[in-house]
Amino acid sequence: MIQDSPILPGMIDSHFHYIEMIKKGIDTVKVIEECFDSGMQALVDISTSIFNYDARLQFAMKNNNLFITVGISPGKAENQIQELEKMVETLETQINDAKETKKLIAIGETGLDWYWKHGTPERQIFLFEKQLEIAQKFDLPVIIHNREADKEILNVLKKKTPSRGGIIHCFSSDYNFASKCIDLGFLISFAGNVTYKKNTTLQEAAKNIPVSSILVETDSPYLSPQQVRELPNNPAFVGYTYAYIAESRGEDINNFIASIKDNFIRLFQCEFA
Repeated sequence: MIQDSPILPGMIDSHFHYIEMIKKGIDTVKVIEECFDSGMQALVDISTSIFNYDARLQFAMKNNNLFITVGISPGKAENQIQELEKMVETLETQINDAKETKKLIAIGETGLDWYWKHGTPERQIFLFEKQLEIAQKFDLPVIIHNREADKEILNVLKKKTPSRGGIIHCFSSDYNFASKCIDLGFLISFAGNVTYKKNTTLQEAAKNIPVSSILVETDSPYLSPQQVRELPNNPAFVGYTYAYIAESRGEDINNFIASIKDNFIRLFQCEFA
């Protein structure tokens, strides 16, 4: 329940999945309403597919300070190249449709996932590179999914570095990789898995990278923080991750919240209602 979650004014969940939360049986409308009532500054509903764009945009239009992205996740690389090309065309149409709403703030999530081996590496890289090109064309940041693909992610980003940068979301690598991504203009976003006891390498990264390069997310309905790990995740639980990182860094929680808000505004250049 939200009353058990340490939401403080100004907190931001930079990555959740509205449609996937609904599929998990979460009363998403109620959760989002209660988050904003509790002082949540902003939320970003992240795309993984072109096929639920209309419902996501309509929901965002009903909520001040709820933003969306459009993108095609590596999971869609199961499709053949011709189908992927059509998806990319549709993606551009969606961007053109949404740009006047001021709700669309980034491309993604896109990236590479060698753990699940979706499709082929070639098709995953094709999708990734095409979306980086689109981000450059429309002057938008990019939300990047990376699972066990550090080397290849860096290779692609060095070849097609988006001028607006972006986010390495649900960061799960080490300080060295984080530093290289920061050098390319990316912020590092930490989810609930940073609170898991076994993730010491991830925790060291969260503790030591500059606070000016950090964002916090839930990746709802996945990766619930340790305190509520048995429950489907939702944006109300983002406070657990904020509190964990701030404490591990020895920072005042309110100062940490303010820093994350500054980072969010700097990256997305969005206006809060």
